[in-house]
Amino acid sequence: MRFSDIQQKEIIAANSGRFLGYVEDAVVHKDTGYVEAFVVAEPKKFISFNSGHKEALKIPIKDIVVVGKDVILVKGLD
Repeated sequence: MRFSDIQQKEIIAANSGRFLGYVEDAVVHKDTGYVEAFVVAEPKKFISFNSGHKEALKIPIKDIVVVGKDVILVKGLD
């Protein structure tokens, strides 16, 4: 699966059904080359004048429950 395919999927918290955002970046282990976590930008709720500050969260690969056709379900975030 390509990273661009992952970026197009919605990230959903499995326990609450809350939309968390879309994958913005990946954290890659420098020695092994394995992806350790996805960086997810939180959805914009309102327009902010401080656009330089962007909230983001890291979702470890171990917290991914399933990668579906349209969404990625993750656990342990709420």
